[in-house]
Amino acid sequence: MCGISGYVGSNKAGPILFDILKKLEYRGYDSAGIAVTSEFEIEVIKSLGGINELRKKYLRKGSPGEGIGIGHNRWATHGTPSEKNGHPHISRPHVSGEIPSGNIAVVHNGIIENYIELREKLISGGYDFRTDTDTEVLAHLINYHYKTDLVDAVKTAVSLLRGSYAIVVLSKDWPYLVCAKKGLPIIIGKGKAGHYVASDEYALLPHVEKLIWMEDDEIAIVDAEEIKIRTKSGDVEIGDLDSRFVFRDLNNDEFDFNLRQRPEDCNCITWEEIHEQPISVQRTFDRCISENEDVDLDIGLTNEEIESLDHVHIVASGTSYHAGLMAKYVLSRMAGLPVSVELASEFQYIKPKPDSLLIAITQSGNTKDVLDSVNKARKHEMRTLAITNVKRSCVTNIADRSIFIHSGKEIGVVATKTFMSQIMVLALLAIKLGCARGVITPEDARKMILEARDIPKMMNKFLAQRNNKRNIKSIAENYASYDHYYFIGREFFYPVALEGALKMEEMALMSAKGYPAGEFKHGPLALITDRTNKRNVVVAFAPSGGEIRSDMEMAHARGANIIAIASQGDEDIRRIATDVIEIPKTSPVFSAIFCAVAVQLLAYYTGKARGLTDEEIDKPRNLAKCVTVA
Repeated sequence: MCGISGYVGSNKAGPILFDILKKLEYRGYDSAGIAVTSEFEIEVIKSLGGINELRKKYLRKGSPGEGIGIGHNRWATHGTPSEKNGHPHISRPHVSGEIPSGNIAVVHNGIIENYIELREKLISGGYDFRTDTDTEVLAHLINYHYKTDLVDAVKTAVSLLRGSYAIVVLSKDWPYLVCAKKGLPIIIGKGKAGHYVASDEYALLPHVEKLIWMEDDEIAIVDAEEIKIRTKSGDVEIGDLDSRFVFRDLNNDEFDFNLRQRPEDCNCITWEEIHEQPISVQRTFDRCISENEDVDLDIGLTNEEIESLDHVHIVASGTSYHAGLMAKYVLSRMAGLPVSVELASEFQYIKPKPDSLLIAITQSGNTKDVLDSVNKARKHEMRTLAITNVKRSCVTNIADRSIFIHSGKEIGVVATKTFMSQIMVLALLAIKLGCARGVITPEDARKMILEARDIPKMMNKFLAQRNNKRNIKSIAENYASYDHYYFIGREFFYPVALEGALKMEEMALMSAKGYPAGEFKHGPLALITDRTNKRNVVVAFAPSGGEIRSDMEMAHARGANIIAIASQGDEDIRRIATDVIEIPKTSPVFSAIFCAVAVQLLAYYTGKARGLTDEEIDKPRNLAKCVTVA
């Protein structure tokens, strides 16, 4: 959600800002803009279209600007997606016009919770507001406190804010950028041609040699020669020299990007990432297993402390929440633990148990609802464990311990490979906890580890078989004109049903809903009729057969179109289902992985059959990769 870029150096700022913003597109946005200093003013260019359209406007204006500037991709929160509401925002009181020049330009990620109160005070002080955003308040607030020192003005302004923020400020009076953050990331990079700023290290990778991650409540002064950090105590330290700001070489193990650039011949990032999943899961497995082939996860608890646990709370959002639901079944079965799974946005209304363990699952490590949940847990003296894909993210700074899933960068807004890696980590975590609590024997643990080791190879084989994909593509095309999908599953496959519905909504923009299969007869079955069956389809996750057959029989008896995802050779399921997608035979928890792969392909092919472009699948409308607002 939203992306920040900044540059100070010997090169022209505009092209560098565009390159950084282009690499931040995956986060999701609906408008973009840059601000660059020219000889007499700050030049602002905004576009409601993509970065390419913004670049065209920049070129039509004669490529203004020198070696300093800021940029932003905006995902609308306050005010409609529009050029007017796009960043950067300019402050210059008592000036009319659509996009005036001004003294101060600001780009901002986050939410200013008290912006209405601050806005009213600034209006009474003579400031003219032209947008519907909370960020314009910040631009005027800095301008109001700006006397002779821009850094002091920023410090005073942010001290008046309630909420989270990451900001970069540009003034035509000074040859540097001022950065400040609280709760959201700001990364500063050192390159041969100057210094760079972004909200995501991935966007800086081609330009920089070393990086600094700012800490909360700090202010950075970034010019072409050096980086100065004003710390919480007010001390000013030089980033290049001070040991506290350790620059990390890009090939350092501790700074592991695990990135790959998008191949020139790749049309769809999501399709590519679906096919990267065997490699991603293999990497996850390898990083979590010791040389002795035992689970090697540092969760900050001794075996005695693990044995004394009486409850686990899991919080997450979106696809990560579905992984958390999967963990509920796995931890209950393998570790004998009662588990509560809450959407992170709802955890604020739950009274947690003080002596329990909170597991926070977040791909980006910067999801605001998850961060708020961890902070609440800490206030209740709970032990906290984060499962994330991003080192040095916000959650790693506040959780007691972190487990990294090592999926590599996931560029598509739709989560695919990170979901698979989360499931693998959670399964291995359950084995570790189960052994410590004596619920499973070392022999059983070894069998499960060996089975987990084979999963990436089996995934690779499944994805490589053209007949599988040809079958799924044909099924998707048959039902692409339908109106609604129902996904049903039991136990491990209920979370996959939720995930399947989410993927159909994201990649195919089709109405879909997931249900526990046993609940299908308590309401949704009323929607299965001769009339509606021409518009609706049921997807049943049935790799283990069992009770779900009766749920399928009820739908079958009413003439439903049923797509079954079943183990190879299950003839009983074929008798009931209209169409069958076969997956390899394995234990239920790992069968769920193959079910998830199957529905990813089904959703992708459905989206293509419904006429969606690769870009529309990669970046579903109105959605963002990292949601940093509540």
